[in-house]
This record gives sequence, C-alpha cells and structure tokens, in this order.
Amino acid sequence: MMKVFFCVVVVLAMAYMMVEPTQAAFTCTDVDKCLVQCMPYLVGTAAVPVPACCDGVKQIKGMAITIEDKRQACGCVKDAANKHQNIKEDAASGLPTKCGVPLSYPISKNIDCSTIN
Repeated sequence: MMKVFFCVVVVLAMAYMMVEPTQAAFTCTDVDKCLVQCMPYLVGTAAVPVPACCDGVKQIKGMAITIEDKRQACGCVKDAANKHQNIKEDAASGLPTKCGVPLSYPISKNIDCSTIN
C-alpha cells in the first residue's frame, strides 16, 4: 500500500510540474555577472575579449536553452548594454563571434527580443 501511495504522490508531483509555469533558471543579475569581464572590450579599452569574458558568453548560451530563456537572456543583455552608454555597438554585436560562441540573437541595444525563435 505504501508503494502505491508513493507512486501516486510522484505522479501528482510530476503532473503539477508540467502544468505549473516554471520560473526562469537565471536572472539578469546572473547575466550581468557573466558579462562583467567583457567591459574593457565592450568600451574599447581592450582590443580583444579576455578568456573570462568568453567564458561568460558561453555561460549565457548554456543558461538560455528554451525560446523563452533566449528571449529573457536577450532582454538582460539588451538592458545591460543600455545601462552603459559607452559600450561600442560594433564590439557588442561582434562579441559572440570574437569568443567563438554563436548566439541565436545579436547583442544589441536595439534588438526586439520578442522576435527570437
């Protein structure tokens, strides 16, 4: 009888998780932390991004798995870019390529993140 009860609880918990909307696995603060090492490159005081910066870009890519995650990460990156007016747009848009980490969205102050598929 205990096994049946346990199985019912497990099934109900799984059903609840499937119906209940999930919270994002990361926050904009997490994204900001990933990009902090990129600032010298993004503002033009460094010619190339440091390895820690590229590691951060890889982390962002790894956090954003679903379309909704990618849209959220895009919004966080866009917000971060807009907070720092001295970020060079060409450096920001070229960062994923410089790091060898293709993202499914450009890093830009002007992107409409809702268009990411």
